[in-house]
Amino acid sequence: MKRNILRLQLAALIIMAAIVLALGQTAANSTVEERNVRAAMNFLASDAMQGRGSGTAFERITAEYVGSQFMQFGLEPAGEIGWDGRPGYVQTVTISRNSFASAPVLHYSGKTAEHGKEIITLRTNTGKVSGTLQKIELGGKVNPGSAVYVRVPADTEPQAVSQGIQALAAGGASIVMIEETAQYRSNWSNLAGRRLGFTATTAKPGVTIVLSKETAAQIASLADGTPIEFSGTLAPAQTTNTWNAISKLTGSDAKLSSEVVVLSSHLDHVGVRDNAQGEDKIFNGADDDASGTVAVMELARTLANGKRPKRTVYFACFGSEEAGGYGSGYFADNLPFPKEKFVANMQFEMIGRPDSKVKPEELWLTGYERSNLGPELAKRGAKLVQDPHPQENFFQRSDNYTLARRGIVAHTVSSFGLHADYHRASDELDTIDFTHMTRAIDSMVKPIEWLLNSDFRPAWVPDKQP
Repeated sequence: MKRNILRLQLAALIIMAAIVLALGQTAANSTVEERNVRAAMNFLASDAMQGRGSGTAFERITAEYVGSQFMQFGLEPAGEIGWDGRPGYVQTVTISRNSFASAPVLHYSGKTAEHGKEIITLRTNTGKVSGTLQKIELGGKVNPGSAVYVRVPADTEPQAVSQGIQALAAGGASIVMIEETAQYRSNWSNLAGRRLGFTATTAKPGVTIVLSKETAAQIASLADGTPIEFSGTLAPAQTTNTWNAISKLTGSDAKLSSEVVVLSSHLDHVGVRDNAQGEDKIFNGADDDASGTVAVMELARTLANGKRPKRTVYFACFGSEEAGGYGSGYFADNLPFPKEKFVANMQFEMIGRPDSKVKPEELWLTGYERSNLGPELAKRGAKLVQDPHPQENFFQRSDNYTLARRGIVAHTVSSFGLHADYHRASDELDTIDFTHMTRAIDSMVKPIEWLLNSDFRPAWVPDKQP
């Protein structure tokens, strides 16, 4: 009898130990670990990946790598049908790319300025666009649709110039014109020799132009409201590809499983630039946006290891954000679920470093004040605060905006974005604060779990929807 009791006690202890071990493993698996963060970052931001240039073979390798991780985590495929007849984890997006048959020109007050001579076209998504002249300071408020001319002070840092240009375009300018700086003049011939191209999207037509000093002086002398036009003759379009990595975790609730939350990032960067100053030509993009892509991967790993949520969650790492948001644009135009079931999107971008403008371990949500999503997540433990850099228009500068313009409550989670290595070859692994990044990702797990298991549907604040 005693022997049987001892056996029962021993069996009970073994069962309890197994339960404790299982619980311990579950707890460990539900925590984002720095070694996993480092491992993925070491691959994505290595020199071997050649900067993950938009539309390049290295972008495709990135998508295949992320997709393979999604498979390993046990997530469901949400990409295209593969060679074996089964759905995969990568989505190929075909892009029709336009180029100019001859140099485009800027028309103003009866004069013309040609790309490569009097002007440099930095970026365009159209063959023709116009607006009325608005002269403002760098960082000024744009009248939507205007042709903005801004004179840049000589002592302005190149990074501030680049960010100021993006902010003006994001603010609604149809044409952004800046006077040449020493940096642009020194690189004039290289910029002039680039093959200008663009891909037509649903985005508002826009162009960014550098003006020679003489042309800038002429435009500066014109009255506000003067018509300005950019145009050029197009060559026959050519097709290229970009790639998204997509997976999902189908919800468990009979009713809520039809509702979808999308966690996203962009997996591309700007690749290799042979005309970059210095010896290093590889733009690794460690913070922008390997950090956000790893965040999505680690959230996917953690959620897959936990209890299946009530709502369905998609994990999407988009291609060619840097080239114009083509991956996210295709996803938005071809949603794999009804649009009315789209609850919210959170894009993760540049979370590799803390921001001195907020408290330690705090993250900011772009457009925090535009919807009630951020405040509700903050109530549930998310260390999310309002973007401390509203003048930079970060809300409009990532893939979330592609979805937000279609009515979806969509924001970007970030933790900096203004460091001196932005879009430079120096955005390397040794600049990443891995402790901060790991804690940042981990801090979002519980709030996201709450969102996936609640019936809360975020909404835009009146008059704040894009």
